[in-house]
Amino acid sequence: MATPGRVHPLENPPSFTFPKAEQKSDSASDDQDQDTSPFLSGQLSASPVPNETYIIQIPKEQILRQPPPEHAHRAKVYARRPLRRRAVRRCCCSLIASLICLLIAVGAAAGIFYLIIRPKAPSYSLSSVNMTGLDPVLTSASTPLSPNVEATIEANNKNKHLSILYQSGGTVDLYFEDTKLCSGDWPKFLQGPKNNTELQVQMSGSGILMTASTRDSLVNDQKNQSVPLVMHAKVPVKIKYGPVTTWKITAKVKCNIVVDGIAGEMTVLKKDCSAKSNYLW
Repeated sequence: MATPGRVHPLENPPSFTFPKAEQKSDSASDDQDQDTSPFLSGQLSASPVPNETYIIQIPKEQILRQPPPEHAHRAKVYARRPLRRRAVRRCCCSLIASLICLLIAVGAAAGIFYLIIRPKAPSYSLSSVNMTGLDPVLTSASTPLSPNVEATIEANNKNKHLSILYQSGGTVDLYFEDTKLCSGDWPKFLQGPKNNTELQVQMSGSGILMTASTRDSLVNDQKNQSVPLVMHAKVPVKIKYGPVTTWKITAKVKCNIVVDGIAGEMTVLKKDCSAKSNYLW
């Protein structure tokens, strides 16, 4: 049996014969046969008689075949993919558009709130400073110091409609040049609008060492009764307007002061305090 898809010659090819022309009785037909016979003979002689005959066998299932069911399933899956991608893209675009609209709305509300309320930064001032524990520095720079400072800070809220909620976790540090002398905690309290409050801040230090140059500078300033000190404070606060309270904001306070000594109740000769925040002032 022949293999499907291949061509095999037959062992005994059939002979090929041409049918003979019918003889006609009348003379006209004889003349016509005689006139056309050379042409026919030339045509027949020009066509070579095939020596071999080939039979091409193609399997029936390759000619008339129904596609398997998995092809239809694949076609459906491929047709569904663009629809899914479009749905995902639409969902992402809708989400991004919603977020942008929300940010625009929040920004517009914050801008309107800022223009209406116009928050002002509170002002601070160091009214008095009482210090102990710095006397040993006058005799030796190698002696560890344990200074204690009690400072009175005035906080003034200038806003007409805003309250300031001072949160726990605020810190206060006192420096002489680059040496931190002591540190303490900023008290937690609520300051209403148009309010001026005095705060008592306790600061302490332990094992403080000064370099020789810093010690000489402090001794010289003590003799001149003009000792410059710097106070740094970081205070977490919240701003309240009626029932609305903002998130926690870090306020930074810096005070440059000049006192007349380093022991006991000192007189504040100069003071310059400033406050700043990254969001409100």
